Amino acid sequence: GKSAIVAAITNAKANVADFPFATGAPVPGMATFENVQIQLIDMPPITADFIAPGQVGTYRNCDVIAIVIDLSADVERQLSICLDFLESRSLLVDGETAAADQQGNPLGKRVFCICTKSDIAKPGALETLKQSCRNRFEFVEISTETGAGLDELVSVLFRMLNIIRVYAKPPGKKPDMGDPFTLPAGSTVMDLTTAIHRELAERLKSARIWGTGVYDGQNVQRNHVLNDRDIIELHFN
Repeated sequence: GKSAIVAAITNAKANVADFPFATGAPVPGMATFENVQIQLIDMPPITADFIAPGQVGTYRNCDVIAIVIDLSADVERQLSICLDFLESRSLLVDGETAAADQQGNPLGKRVFCICTKSDIAKPGALETLKQSCRNRFEFVEISTETGAGLDELVSVLFRMLNIIRVYAKPPGKKPDMGDPFTLPAGSTVMDLTTAIHRELAERLKSARIWGTGVYDGQNVQRNHVLNDRDIIELHFN
């Protein structure tokens, strides 16, 4: 189940057991996509009768929620229980739940489905799941036993986070391509500078960039929108 997934793609010592509901408390782990670290948290299970206390706060603080569905069991019931929980806590953006409250605080989260145990799935289980789901989720089919789909899963996790990687280049030197800054998609040069250090943002003089939609070394404004894998050279007063 969930713990087997976290154990398979992270360094976490998740409690992988042969029986359900073995996870009693959140267990964090770090997955790697190329040169980016992604934190996963194995949460206690949600059932129709019980939800461990304190879970909602963790869900509200996360960026993406993955619903884990066992393809060898009753997929429609599993999905229904999870959706009922998410909708009752305004954790799912849909026709009934706004993306933010009246104060502008975000409510719903990006959600997708991890469909596990594909190696022992019931015939037609994935198709049944997709047809019964009233939400436009992405479905990733995996097996922790065979390893099928695990690379795709990590790739989907990165894409669902909606972030970009930006590489810093000191003037006159090569960029550090092994340790990117990660920023929300749509971030600008000024956003990057502020993320590095707020005082540096106030001293920003100019910026040169190598990447998408520019020529190599082009000077750009503070409000220039960055793209994934851009290389940027910052100059300060």
